[in-house]
Amino acid sequence: MKSIRIKDLEIVEQERQREEAIETSTAMALARLALENQKKDVLIEQLTQTVANLNLEIMKLKGGVN
Repeated sequence: MKSIRIKDLEIVEQERQREEAIETSTAMALARLALENQKKDVLIEQLTQTVANLNLEIMKLKGGVN
């Protein structure tokens, strides 16, 4: 009976460790996605500014802005 309890405890501990590993893996994946999203947001912001600057240059070339 004692060996069954020890085996049950080992199984429970293995399951807990497996679940912990899955949670850690999921958290890491979410952190990577959040970082990639931030990088894309910065790139979008830079591209938006570039387009705005190019539009100003076009207006200057057309004589619409001094």
